[in-house]
Amino acid sequence: MFRAFLTMDRLFRKQDVTVIAPPPRHRGRVIFACTHIGGNGLENIYEKLGRGCWWFVGDPCFMYRDISGLFVYLNGCIFMDTDDKEDRRISCLRAVELLKGGGSLMIFPKGARNGSENLPVMPLFSGTAKMALETDSPVIPVAIEQYDRRFVINFGHEIYPEGFCNRDELTRTLRDAMAALKWEIWEKEGVHSRSSLPEDYRERFISLFEKRIHPYDTMETVERSRFHTREEMEQKDAFSYLDRLVPCRENAFLLRR
Repeated sequence: MFRAFLTMDRLFRKQDVTVIAPPPRHRGRVIFACTHIGGNGLENIYEKLGRGCWWFVGDPCFMYRDISGLFVYLNGCIFMDTDDKEDRRISCLRAVELLKGGGSLMIFPKGARNGSENLPVMPLFSGTAKMALETDSPVIPVAIEQYDRRFVINFGHEIYPEGFCNRDELTRTLRDAMAALKWEIWEKEGVHSRSSLPEDYRERFISLFEKRIHPYDTMETVERSRFHTREEMEQKDAFSYLDRLVPCRENAFLLRR
């Protein structure tokens, strides 16, 4: 019923979906790890899966936007506050319980929509790999891209957790697989030369991105909820003194260009 509703909703929105590679016919429990964009990307992926699974959603206000929130609740979902470490831990425990019971899960390991104009896939939270290792569940990477009202989806092959030493290694492999699927979409759609890009490409990209995520997200909320690597945090810490710096003769050299 939910898939039928999503199909009708997509047709009402005049959206079209192209699938490059269909999802593997895996009938056991599995974790679908998807890239994230705006404009009904999540719903379009689920419509094309061809099987049921629980949704792992870090956006509780999704429940109250329209009638689709009711269908998500009836389908089965795990909501969490991405800003709350304890809530993330509890949600992960619930997901592990569902997977051990034979259920499947659809998750977005980036934690936020990709607001980068040059990264195919942003760094991933390691929770997906942790759940896969604890439950011995394969992970199927999924990539999606949007071109106005047209969506292109690319499903990858199963990544089995056995053989991986730790969740960091599995997370790196998963991110590489998701990036490769994204690149396949770009190649199919046509690669542009660098010289053909406008000088204000970044500004145009950000402007379009902000329109897609409005009114439920902003650039600030995306930046806050995405995963920040240790290297990023170390760089921020190294320059955090600048916010507390009082200009004077002794430190004037720090402010020179």
